[in-house]
Amino acid sequence: MDDLKTLTTLLHMTNEAWELASEIEKPERLRLLIEEMKGKAREERGRLKQDHQQGTRYDLCMTGILEELSYVGKLSWERVSGLDSRLMRVREEIERTIVDVKGKRRIM
Repeated sequence: MDDLKTLTTLLHMTNEAWELASEIEKPERLRLLIEEMKGKAREERGRLKQDHQQGTRYDLCMTGILEELSYVGKLSWERVSGLDSRLMRVREEIERTIVDVKGKRRIM
């Protein structure tokens, strides 16, 4: 999958999760979004490792997603604190990486 498309998908998922995090009325959908985001980030990190592209801005973004969301799923939803701020950091990281990817495409 194209890096930019992956980032855009993750950004949409992050935005939806952020909206749900403030309502906690749909914990199952929120849990699924978080798990899907972590799975996609793990998948991309594995692909980057195979392609010897570790240390790139894109790779660091995937690492950041995994770090920010690593604790989610280990706690009950009632005990998850700061989820909205973690999702905001993920969103900011993805947005910075999208700018970087687009910039590199213009150079090529």
